[in-house]
Amino acid sequence: MSEEPDADVAEVVESWNVPREAVLAARIRANILEAIGQGFDDPQLVADLAVGPLVMALGQLEIGLADARRRIEELERALADREGGQG
Repeated sequence: MSEEPDADVAEVVESWNVPREAVLAARIRANILEAIGQGFDDPQLVADLAVGPLVMALGQLEIGLADARRRIEELERALADREGGQG
């Protein structure tokens, strides 16, 4: 593995626009940059290193959104019951 591909792959990963508040995404990016620094600079390997954590993060997001929807529906029902009782 030459120095040139290392820099190119690292530059691509470093260019990913990760919001400061996105702690998990920043950690994934940092871990990938660390792997590149250790010589694992093949673009396919970098993609493979990114996919697993992204799928896990997506799963957590999916569960969180489903829970939020459930809580919103409960609050809407409670509000409707409260408004219905005052009429």
